[in-house]
Amino acid sequence: MTATISLHDEAPDFDLSSTEDALLMLRDEVPRTPVLLYLFVDPDSARVRGDLASLAEQHPTLAKTGVKILCMSASKMPVLKALQVEMQLPFPLLRDDRDFMASYGIQSVEEGEEAASALYLVNMFQKVDWLANPLSSVEEVMGELRSIIKKQGSSTANYPKSVINRLVDRWLN
Repeated sequence: MTATISLHDEAPDFDLSSTEDALLMLRDEVPRTPVLLYLFVDPDSARVRGDLASLAEQHPTLAKTGVKILCMSASKMPVLKALQVEMQLPFPLLRDDRDFMASYGIQSVEEGEEAASALYLVNMFQKVDWLANPLSSVEEVMGELRSIIKKQGSSTANYPKSVINRLVDRWLN
C-alpha cells in the first residue's frame, strides 16, 4: 500500500546512492536548499525522458534560486548512470533500492500499465511546499512551480547578516 503525501506534510526521509557515487540523504540536503524531487519508474518512457530534459533545461534557473534537483528511480544503477550520461543531466539520479518511492505514493507497475511519476518541492524544514502527483509533465507544471519558488524568496532573506555569518562560521569550524 502506498502512502499519500499532501501539501505541508513532512517529506519522507531517504538515504540513497546516487549516480555521482555518493550517498544522498534528504535530511542533509534540505537545511541548505529547497529540493525539487522528481520520482519516476520507467527510465525508457518517452514521458520520463521529456521530463528529465525539461528539468535539465530548467536547472540553471532553479540553481540560481537555490533549488536543488534530485531524481529518484528504482532502476538499477548502471541504467541510471547510462541515462545521466546519455542525456547529459546536470543533477544526480538516485537509486531507490529500498522502496522509498512508495512512501511518496509511487510504486512499481505491472507490465502494460502506465508508470506514474511525481514532482515534489521540499522546503528547508523538510515540508512539502508544492506537489504534482500524478505528474502530467514537468513542462506543463513548470510555470506554476517557478511562481511558488519565486514567492518563497531567498532562504536567507529573512535572516540578519550577523546571523548568517555566525551560521557560516559555525558550519566551517
